[in-house]
Amino acid sequence: MTSHDPAAPRVHPLFGPNKLKLGVFGMNGSGTVMTKHPDRHTPSWAYTSQLGQMIDQAGFEAIVPYSRWHAFGDAHHFSGQVLDPFVWAGALGATTSNPSVFSTVHTTTTHPIVAAKQGATIDDISNGRFTLNVVCGWFMPEMEMFGGDFDPDRRYDHAEEWITIIKKLWTEPDGFDFDGEFFQLKDAMLAPKPASSPMPPIMNAGSSGRGRDFAAKHADVAFIMIPDPSPEAVSAQVKSYKEYAREKYGRDIQVWAHSLVIQREDAAAGRAAFDYYTDTHGDHEAIDLFASFQIQNHAQTAPEILRAVREAAAGGGGVHLFGNAQDIADRLTMLSDAGVDGVLTTFVDFESGLREFNETVLPLLEQRGLRGPAPEFIGTAAGRATEQASA
Repeated sequence: MTSHDPAAPRVHPLFGPNKLKLGVFGMNGSGTVMTKHPDRHTPSWAYTSQLGQMIDQAGFEAIVPYSRWHAFGDAHHFSGQVLDPFVWAGALGATTSNPSVFSTVHTTTTHPIVAAKQGATIDDISNGRFTLNVVCGWFMPEMEMFGGDFDPDRRYDHAEEWITIIKKLWTEPDGFDFDGEFFQLKDAMLAPKPASSPMPPIMNAGSSGRGRDFAAKHADVAFIMIPDPSPEAVSAQVKSYKEYAREKYGRDIQVWAHSLVIQREDAAAGRAAFDYYTDTHGDHEAIDLFASFQIQNHAQTAPEILRAVREAAAGGGGVHLFGNAQDIADRLTMLSDAGVDGVLTTFVDFESGLREFNETVLPLLEQRGLRGPAPEFIGTAAGRATEQASA
């Protein structure tokens, strides 16, 4: 039996003491690596719930799904096999103890009242560990699938109203009317409110000028793509993002990055494995489709970023962590020294990749003072609730 009180206030995992926070990204779908190799991840609740236990016991701060409605190909393409991020997050919230459980939501596909209710419910299930990852929409076949008029040039105008409604529903005690261009609400209300105070954190990935402004204004965590992984460039990019949020909106935000982990005997072997997955066995049709939409939606992006888009698409973007445990710990240390607050890791084979990372890389990060020991594993949220009810 544990003496933990599920009703007691707790620090949200994203705001805990570790200097470098860690999460896992994309295991509710086929992962972020566009490969046809049989090592590719295949999602199921039975499998991903086991991965959730590994992540929980290792003390990671975040489990982040992605939202995908339309495959990067026809209806049979594996990229369309994605578990719903709200339902999945609710189940993870009931079966884990430590990490924040995220839901990823497209503002163009889900009404804010529905998203607010779902998020508040998951926050209750998880004892205040929910985070909302807001995506404003970019993949046109996915948006067209829902019908209606979708103007990619106005997606942030729409998202401004959407997130404003979410925040009001989560925090205002009474009903309210909302008369906007995209939403007209009459006596909108939400009960119960989220367990988190004043409300659950928000993550957003904004790389364009308008996207960065949206994240700086509304998000607690900005999830960025790093086109130049040199220490100087990363430091400048992160500093610019944080200063923009502080100077324009008076807000201190975290900046997180994304990293594909391929652990091998050295960095060259890790790179060779990446090429094997994404070149020899790459899903080139999906890679080209993904890259074409990224370029289309970043027409003003610097050329050096555009040149990296196809390779980034193949591996899901982010800073590559290739090599042995020391190599990977060194790269993570560099990111932390450059001001990155957290890294979402992803793997081709999540089970073997996580196991090796937890056994060999995490101890090095603890030795360097970037992370403390994993919190005591205190059982699932559902088990704690049952114990509390019977006390």
